[in-house]
Amino acid sequence: MIEPRLIPPPLEWGVEVMEEVIPSVARKWRHRPFPPPNFEYPGPPTHLKDGPWFDYCSLAVSVLACLWPRPGETMWSVIHHRQRLTDAPALFAAITRWIGPGGRPDPTRFSGLTTPDAHRLFAGEGELQMIPQRGARLAAVASALLDNWDGAALHMVEEAGWSGPRVVELLATTIGEYEDEAMVGDRKLRFRKLAHLAAAMMASRSSRPWSGMDSFPVYPDYMLPRFLRHLGILHYAPWLSKAVDNRIEIPRHCSQEIAIRWATVHSGHLLVEELNRRGASVDGPGLDYFLWSQAVLGSDAHRMGEHHRTVTLDY
Repeated sequence: MIEPRLIPPPLEWGVEVMEEVIPSVARKWRHRPFPPPNFEYPGPPTHLKDGPWFDYCSLAVSVLACLWPRPGETMWSVIHHRQRLTDAPALFAAITRWIGPGGRPDPTRFSGLTTPDAHRLFAGEGELQMIPQRGARLAAVASALLDNWDGAALHMVEEAGWSGPRVVELLATTIGEYEDEAMVGDRKLRFRKLAHLAAAMMASRSSRPWSGMDSFPVYPDYMLPRFLRHLGILHYAPWLSKAVDNRIEIPRHCSQEIAIRWATVHSGHLLVEELNRRGASVDGPGLDYFLWSQAVLGSDAHRMGEHHRTVTLDY
């Protein structure tokens, strides 16, 4: 097993972590607050918490990936409470719409999703890629909840002892759609981005506190490496820069795609260590939330260039 936090990817894969840049970035941010993630998006049902909320997160987060359109297409969006939503809020709103007002997620209903159902569930404006695959994944996740956890994610959380890292492990090992790993030679490199995110969202509306949440790494997605590259912490080889900047698709599990995600986790770990060394109080989830917020909502977001494009439901 390779721990991506502790070592960088091979340089020949096209991504370099510029460790000499990290102290200057940490010095600039050392007095900045790093609040815990805020998952109060406009899309999820506001009335769910504890067990039903755990079910909702297990289902919805499993398809919270690849929300960008292909070149020439417009961003997918849905209307929710008279507001047009895109990105993660739109995905959550679509799941909420399917459940119905005041309803609870029913794994039995989701386990029978067909491709026509998926097209109805994700109906909206613009392009959402992989709709049939998303429907199949929702059905598979629901079936795994029924088969392995008697239809209730609460049972999984109880089995994990309300431990975030253990919930991540159980999501990945008992609900196969949550496993997110790549092979590097004969060793595994685990990311489990969606499993970490699902656990964090579950814990956000839990009446009982969870342990181990501060041990989570930053999540290797599209926007974090985009921002880290803008900061100069990640440096792409010329041929990879050209591909990213020209929106050329990078295949899933090729060495370049693995390297981008690997370097994101590694540089996030180095940033957390350097920030704390300089007196800041930050953990992986806090830094992840800050980096994501800046990359998506920050005043400089439009200056950060392109993100890489890999068509996958892993992130």
